[in-house]
Amino acid sequence: MQIRAAKTLVFTHHDGGMLGCNYLSKNVFGCDAGLISVLSDTTDWTDVRTVVEGPFQGDADAVEALIGHSAVIVEGSELARREDEYVSEWHWNVPTGMMHFCLEDPDIMSVEESEAAQRQRIVLEPQPPLFRRHLNLPVVSLPAAGRNSALLEIMARRRTVRAVSAPAIKLSQLADCLYAGMGITGFTSNCVGELPLGMTPSGGARNPYEAYVFAHNVDGLDPGIYHYSALDHDLARVGATSPALSELIGNQDWADEMPCLIVLVADFRRTMWKYRDPNAYRVVLIEAGHIGQNVMLAATHHGLTACPTAALAQGRIRDVLDLKRITDAPIYAMTLGVPGSEPASQSLQ
Repeated sequence: MQIRAAKTLVFTHHDGGMLGCNYLSKNVFGCDAGLISVLSDTTDWTDVRTVVEGPFQGDADAVEALIGHSAVIVEGSELARREDEYVSEWHWNVPTGMMHFCLEDPDIMSVEESEAAQRQRIVLEPQPPLFRRHLNLPVVSLPAAGRNSALLEIMARRRTVRAVSAPAIKLSQLADCLYAGMGITGFTSNCVGELPLGMTPSGGARNPYEAYVFAHNVDGLDPGIYHYSALDHDLARVGATSPALSELIGNQDWADEMPCLIVLVADFRRTMWKYRDPNAYRVVLIEAGHIGQNVMLAATHHGLTACPTAALAQGRIRDVLDLKRITDAPIYAMTLGVPGSEPASQSLQ
């Protein structure tokens, strides 16, 4: 068996000692300067017996533990394959890779856990102000906002309501929401060819997002998983059955009553190809917000509620959608439904 030190390791001081982290696998382990030195000298594939008998002086268990912690990887393993793909396809820097991969599949608090944590925290630490006012400054009064503006009236009505009053939504409503967020409305061009344009801004018109619909109860649409073609404005069924929506968004069980879920999946390659500056990673995340806001406003126009969430079970979504590339990443999701009545606090967790 051939092994070597992982290529996606970072190290930091912690509590008087040191920690190592393989940010591609999210494994964290204790270490010291001696181990870091050994790993630095084991960057090429080496027979495991040579490593055990050499720097580890026959301690096979220590090497096995390092393999378990992903500090050392095995040739031909799935982690080795992912690492090779990362090295060849991830063109942004190490801090960006650390942030992206370490934040995938987070542990999600339940509503009860979140409320308990907030109650405990407020005893020890007051909340920061949630808005600012000009209490001691001269001000310029502005004209009344929203007067005779249908657009601003729709924007003011937008609310996140997690209770539904009807089991289904219409296909035409879903269609407008998808088109508002993702639809391609024209083209422009630059030095390398045509670029698609939509109703939301995209850095360099790279349009890194694809939308998938997990449909449970949409009139005129068989239940299943669908991909939305932004160019052709149509849906293609890519999965016969959809899992419970709560499985995809951090076990938030309110989602299971919703007729459908829209998941935005970023194809980082599109933006990376033009922008090697890692700041472009932030741009891709911001674009999800642009798309989501348009979806939510279209939903509000149709009398629907669109409930956004970033509490995604990325691994589960990857499996269901068969996303193989390391540069494909579920980023943002919204349920759609007919709003019912609920306690005012339910949408604020």
